[in-house]
Amino acid sequence: MVLGLFSIFCSVSRKPQSASWTLLISFLLDMAIGAMNRQFNILCKSGAELNDFAVFTTFGLASALLLGADGPLNGFLAVLYVLTTSFRLCFYSSEVSLSYKGLPCPYASCVLASTSLLTKGNPFILGCMASLMMLFMVDQSYYPYDEILESDSWKKAVYVGGVFMVFFFPFSLTAFYCLMWSLSYIFFPDAVWSRAACFRF
Repeated sequence: MVLGLFSIFCSVSRKPQSASWTLLISFLLDMAIGAMNRQFNILCKSGAELNDFAVFTTFGLASALLLGADGPLNGFLAVLYVLTTSFRLCFYSSEVSLSYKGLPCPYASCVLASTSLLTKGNPFILGCMASLMMLFMVDQSYYPYDEILESDSWKKAVYVGGVFMVFFFPFSLTAFYCLMWSLSYIFFPDAVWSRAACFRF
């Protein structure tokens, strides 16, 4: 949540690179926190509600602000993105074990942040990508739980590679790495990231 608020501050201050970078770090940190909660069995109602608020703040509101509000179309897309994130968090509870219904918000945010860094905030490309991510978030498809840190070694290596690149590689390479990672989850969820895929690899 703190990183999400910092990203919002960067967007308001006209520093889209810093805002995008903060969202990529949030994407990685979200996975680590989820793994810690499951490892130590930290479960409570207030914690779940606070997590939803943090997800909305970071992967909804802060991500939408990457679209800017310089024109009516960008402003409309930003508002629609926030509403889509809220809708998914409120109404999309999965009935299938170990799966999400609709694209998880952190992956959509990662795609937007990566695209913003790679295109230097091109409003047209960001608008197109945001529209696509909104469709995926409200889609009825199921996506596997991304328990990367509790899965196969190669998946842990993907995560560690992302952390390493965030702190030691240029913006463009890190953004491309995270974009490919997120897109592989979006377009090949069962073939690559499901638990069944562990046995095929």
